Amino acid sequence: MHVAQTLDCSGLSNVPAILRIKQALVGWNDDVRMGVLLGEGCDVERITGSLGAASSRVQLVTATKQ
Repeated sequence: MHVAQTLDCSGLSNVPAILRIKQALVGWNDDVRMGVLLGEGCDVERITGSLGAASSRVQLVTATKQ
């Protein structure tokens, strides 16, 4: 699958990030993955679990401060 767009949720905590991802996936092409940039405080496992079947449509990446 090709990642066509990246959604920046790096300033959001878990719940707002989940809501933003779900909003962005409405009407999104099922054959194209969406990249999602998360802040370092986000729990990737919790977000993946909350997305359910839609988790296969996103690629989660965690931002780290350097």
